This record gives sequence, C-alpha cells and structure tokens, in this order.
Amino acid sequence: MKKYILVVTTAALIFSCKSKRDTTTDPPVTPPVNSTSELLLFKFNESTGQTLSESKTNTSFSINGPSGSAERINGLEGKALRTNGYYGWATGKVNVTFPSNKVCISGWVAPAAFPVQRKDLDQLSDNTNASIFSNVNPYSNSGAALGIDQWGRIIGQFKVGTEVIQIVSNQQVPLKKWSFIALNINSLSGTASLYLNGSKIKTLTYAFGNLLWDKNATVYIGKESKTKTVAGFDTNGLTGAIDQVALWNKDLTDTEILNEYNKMTLSDPDLRIPLAERYANDNHRPKYHLVPSAAWTNESHGLMYVGGKYHIFSQRNYNGPYLEHINWGHYVSSDMVSWEEKTQVLWPQPGFDEVGVWSGHAVVKNGTPYIFYTGVNKARAAIGLATSNAPYDSWTKNGNPIIAGVPTTIANADFRDPFVFQNNLDWYMMVGTGLRNGTARGGLFLYKSLSDDFKQWTQQGTMMEGNPTVDGTGDFWEMPVYYNFGSKSVLLVNKLPEANALYWTGTFDGSKFIKDNPVPQKLEVINHLLSPSICPDANGKLTAIGIIPDHVSSEKNKQQGWAHVFSLPRVWTLVNGKIVQVPHPNVLSLRGTSKNFTNVSFNQSSSNVLNGASGTQYEIVATIDPGTATKVGFSLMSNLSINEQTLVYYDMTTKSFVVDRSKSSILNDVPKSIQSSNYELPAGDIRWRIFVDASVIEVFVNEELAFATRSFPSEGSNQIDLYAQGGTAVAKDLKIYNIQGGGTVSVAKFDDAKEDILHPVVYPNPSSSDFNFKFNTVQKDLYVAAYIFDINGFPIRKIEKLLSSENDIVKWDGITDNGMKAREGVYLIKGFVGNKLFDAKIIIN
Repeated sequence: MKKYILVVTTAALIFSCKSKRDTTTDPPVTPPVNSTSELLLFKFNESTGQTLSESKTNTSFSINGPSGSAERINGLEGKALRTNGYYGWATGKVNVTFPSNKVCISGWVAPAAFPVQRKDLDQLSDNTNASIFSNVNPYSNSGAALGIDQWGRIIGQFKVGTEVIQIVSNQQVPLKKWSFIALNINSLSGTASLYLNGSKIKTLTYAFGNLLWDKNATVYIGKESKTKTVAGFDTNGLTGAIDQVALWNKDLTDTEILNEYNKMTLSDPDLRIPLAERYANDNHRPKYHLVPSAAWTNESHGLMYVGGKYHIFSQRNYNGPYLEHINWGHYVSSDMVSWEEKTQVLWPQPGFDEVGVWSGHAVVKNGTPYIFYTGVNKARAAIGLATSNAPYDSWTKNGNPIIAGVPTTIANADFRDPFVFQNNLDWYMMVGTGLRNGTARGGLFLYKSLSDDFKQWTQQGTMMEGNPTVDGTGDFWEMPVYYNFGSKSVLLVNKLPEANALYWTGTFDGSKFIKDNPVPQKLEVINHLLSPSICPDANGKLTAIGIIPDHVSSEKNKQQGWAHVFSLPRVWTLVNGKIVQVPHPNVLSLRGTSKNFTNVSFNQSSSNVLNGASGTQYEIVATIDPGTATKVGFSLMSNLSINEQTLVYYDMTTKSFVVDRSKSSILNDVPKSIQSSNYELPAGDIRWRIFVDASVIEVFVNEELAFATRSFPSEGSNQIDLYAQGGTAVAKDLKIYNIQGGGTVSVAKFDDAKEDILHPVVYPNPSSSDFNFKFNTVQKDLYVAAYIFDINGFPIRKIEKLLSSENDIVKWDGITDNGMKAREGVYLIKGFVGNKLFDAKIIIN
C-alpha cells in the first residue's frame, strides 16, 4: 500500500478542490463533476406523509412503514426524520452521475439507541452500518455509506477497484444528542477520513483507484443497504433522528467541514415517543402499568430506592419489539405507580459485553448504588459491575468483568443473572446456571466478595442444586432472588424450561441454602408473572415488581410496536412459610370514582347484574359468598354480541383457580388458552381484588394469593359482570373503581406542576380508638370523602364529612363498617378533601 504526502496552502484548502502530489504515480484523473456544491441534499422538512423529497433533483423518496407511520421531530432547521429501528427509513433512486475520485457524505444524527448486531447470525467483523446515507449494492458492494455501528462508532464504507474499504472510528457518538458526522473520500490520494462535530477523528490510507458506484442502486436514508432480519424484523435500521444529509461531489476541506458543523445552533432533540399519536388506536396497551414507551422489554431487575426515588431497570431492545442486542432500560418514580422512562444506562460495547448486557441486580451500600449484570460476547458470559452518582441517570462500567466466566471445574450450561445479598457482615453473589455433571438440573453458583468495592470475588461452589425428578425445577435456573425475612429466608428461582417462578423457605449458612422442604412453592397461583425484582420501600415494606409477558406472535408485536409489561408493585410478607402478596398501598392513589353494589345475587342464568358496568382501566374490590355455586367469579372484557369474554373464577369442585381465555378474542396471534391451577381455599367468603388495564389482568385473593394474565379482546369488549355456575352466589359488597393515570411517562423530567398529597395531623396516634385528623389549610367549606384501609389495601370504613374553617377535624372511632373494632396494626386513611388528595398513617395499639 502506498502513502502520499499532501502539500497545500491555506488558500488552496479554501478555494481549490484539487490536491497536488507526485504525478509520476498518479492514476488517470477523472474530471470533477459539475460544481463544488451538494450533489444530493436531504432536508427532511416535510411536515407529514410517507414521502420526502431530495432537494437537488426533487426525487421523491418513500418512507418505509405502514400508512401514516412516518414521524418527524423538530430538527436543526425545520424538521428531521425520525427512524425507529425496524421501520421509518426512506428509500429511492436518484439519477445523478456519482464522482469517481472525490466525495464527501455528511449529515446529522441523533441516535436514541445503537443499532442491532445479531448475537448468533452476525460476525463481529461484520459491523452493522445504520446509515444516514447508503447506496451500496449489497451484492457487488459498489457505492458508499456513512452511519453508526452497533457500538455507536462512526462507520463508513466504499469500494475502490475490487477492494471494499471500511473505516470505523474509535469514538462513540453520544445518545440523544445531535452529532455532525462526515466521511471524506479521496481516491486520488488513497485517503479516507471520518469527522465528528467538525473534528477529524480517523484517517485511513488505501491503494488509489476509482470509486465504484452502481447508478441503479437504491439509496437508503436511515438503514444499511443489506437485508438482515430477526423474527421478521429488519435489524439494521437506525433508531433516532436524521437531518441535513448531503452527498458532495468533492472531498470537503477540514475548514469546510468545521463550517458545516458551525452553521447549526444546537439543542437536544426531542426523541420522546409520541405515545398519544402512535398508540391512539391501540386498545391493548396498558395505561397504569409500567410499560416501555416502545419496542422490547422483558426481565425486570435492579429495583432500588436511593436518593428519595425508586429506580427499576429492565432488558431492553430499543430497536424493535424483539429479543436482540439487549440494553438496560431505566425507569424512575417517586411512588412506584407513575414512572418516567430515562435513557438506557448500559448497552453493549467492545469487550466482554459486546453483544448484550443481560439481566442482573442492584444494591445500595453506604449510599452508593452498584449494578451487577451479565455481559455476553460471542464466546462466553461474564459478570460486570457499574456504579453511579446522583441523580443516577448515567452509570460507569468497571473496565473488566468482576467474574470473568463460568466455573470450569463443574460441567454446566452457561450462567447468568447475578443477585447480590448481605449475610451478617459478608456480601455474596449467586448466579443462575444449568448443571451438567450428572442429571441435567438447575443450580446457583455462589461467590463471596473479597473487597469493599465489589471488584474481587471468590468462588464458593454451589449455593443450591435442583433435583428435577423430585422438585420439578427443570434443568436451568435464572433470575434468582434471596431475602432474609428474619426467622426465615426465601430463595426464589425462575426455572426453565416452562418458565415458572418457584421458591423455598429455609436458612443460609454462609455456603449453602438449607431448604425447609424439598419441593418448592409457586409464587403465582396461576403461572404467568416472571422474574420479580425486589427491594424494601421507603417504609421498609419488601416490594416486588415482575414481568407479565404478552405471549403474542411476533407479527402482533410488530403491529403494536411494543412487547411486555410490568406488574403493579406488590408487598411481600412471609406468613406461615408462604409469601403473601398484596398490592402496594401506593396503588390506592390510582382510584377514581366508583360504582358500589351490595348483596347482589347471581347464578348461571343471570346477566348484567352490575347494571351495564364497563371499562378498560379499573379495579374491582369484592367480597363474595359462593353460596351453592360450584364456580364463582367474574366475566371481564366481555361483548356477548360477538361472543367475547374472559372468565376469572374459582372452581369449588376441582379446588382450582381458572382463567378461561378460550373466547377472549376473535383476533388472531393472541393467547386463547385456559389457565388453571389447584389451590384449596378455606370455606366461606372469597375476597377479590382485581386490576384490569387494557390487556393486563392482575388478581389478588384473600389478601394472600396473586396471579396475573393477559387477554387481548377486540375493541369494544369492555363489559364487566359476575359469573356463577351450578348454583347461586352473593356479592356482599362490590366496588368498581375507575382508574386513570400511572404507567410510563416518556418525558425528560417529572411534571413540575404535579400537586403534593396533603398529610393531615393525626392525634392521638398510636391509639386504640378516637383518632382525629386535622386539616390546617381549610379556608372554606370542603367535603371530605375517604376510606380507612388496612395494610393490605382493603377498605374497612367509609368516612364522609363537610369541613369548615371552624370545624376542620375528621374523627374515626376505630370501628369498621361491619361494626367490629379494628385490630391492632397499621392502617391508612386516604381520600379527597375538596379536589385534593390526602393520606395519613394510623397505628392502632
């Protein structure tokens, strides 16, 4: 390969597009094309529509995606094109003569995420080039492209003679910021250079020769020219925004490139997903459950409370609703009910996590949070570490893995998903695996920390191993959870195959978990919720949030543009060796107006006993006497005119809970199975608490049991009714609360205008009775409507009163609505004074 030295003057740099060098080694010179301006220019200033126009030739380009799906945002001047990984890019063909000696491609890019490199199908040497411009023929490789690769580096490609030249920067462009990138090619001197924000950052030399183009090749704006797919999704599109893309018929000077960069006044692009517009017709998207703004999410992990906020992370592919190129998504909340989606905190980078940053855990030690995660490359998995400072929006990875790979002394099938916990003064880490020394079974590798900064660990063998012929725990364990409740500890695993969350009670002796029983218990009565993430809340209540998968087809995921949803926060307590699950008390803030029913009799001949009750976001609280019925429960998401309904009930004969989705939808690509599980309830009333949120159903029974499921009815199937077979049952008390709010807000910051919750003074407190709630801010007559709730969130006493400035105290005598004295414990009063929400804690001794 020959190298050439350019000798130029300042004047020549500015006024000439020619370079001087030793002509004895020159190849034949092709005359420059036309003028020294843009050959092609894309400004993206169209406001709407599925087409855009190239400014120099007025060629129309089509924007890929369903009709009406093209999205623009405010750009550097005018509009910019938003692309979404697997759709939204533009294609067209232009009738121009491409230069054979010198060319520059330039443009602005603001990636929301870096593009996909397929873990199993792409070689590391085959970099993804999510291009702002590409007219490369994918078969002959003629043409040129400029974009960013799977690690956020600037990447250019072109062909000279028979050689395909690729140039890749060492620098990564920032996420969610505008960056000006450029590729200069001079085939006369055999040089190519990359530029970032006006500065040259990489130069490559090569054997000179003419640039090769295919004049009939399709031009791509926002995608690589190659076809690469996973599960029917294109994987090599850009996720982010593009603006002011130009193809120049010369190589620009350093000064000219700097001038192009300085032309623009920069502000951060608004890359929030336009939720209302994008999902306007999506009747399956939840509104008060935590759900990603778009694309793929699955396992929740790293739930923690630090700096007065709750943080939770999840597996995320921002490039589309399919499993690949996993990042750590990040959400923040002040109450675990309303969440703000933040920029991802971890993503694949060259090294041990170059193809995926998989699940893990987070702990807070001495006020500092630590993330432990599974880093995946082509060869193996390793355990990584990252730390952060307030406000915990960005995290710094430890350069090397803290555990370099799976133990080689024990035959195993991979390992992943670290969980870190403290036992006495020592810190331990357990990592899920599948053991293969003998019977294939699940297991947990155990490590002990040797340093205060968690960077050094020593392997301790296995903490626990499965015995699938006895305990039914499969051949691989992932997403383990450990928690010490005091007298007993709980160890939970998610077993594979047939994913299921299972747990044992027992004790940890510093090296092994000693099980109380050989066979684990199910976390969920009906298996659907998976991989719960746990942490104590601000008041010390152990709180869990898990994933509730869609279980729909890839085509359905593509149609809706998102995948999977998280559960509501749940409080876990250990009672008589069982995990008791109830909704977190903060969920009460979701309640709006209610419809109330008492002593409603119903049987298999009954219909519309709830007087036309309907909704898509609501909570049911009910106490039902099964009476003589053999099946008793609810008909949800119903439209009997098209024979759609989802049944949730308890079968008294088979002693089992049932979710009958066999007639849940007339749509394709959605689950319609019947789910059931045996569980013997005690005789007497059944207390139900059911949350319905579009396609999500979460059920809590008798302040103890829980299960979740998904159902995807057609639009308009929203009727609510009671269901019984084999006899007559009575709903002694039933309330249906309308729910608004909650869920995920894809914004840059919290709404500063959100009003604080009022907290009246409570006295005496603690007390055995006669509580007073004083509202010091009452300036006029105000109506109080509230309930006293027990610790499980069930209403026990309704409170109503008209307040005035002279009479600003509400009283409670400690008696419940059924005339009984409230038992010792913690209670909550919650309601409205005027139009303001208030709450206060009550302690009965």
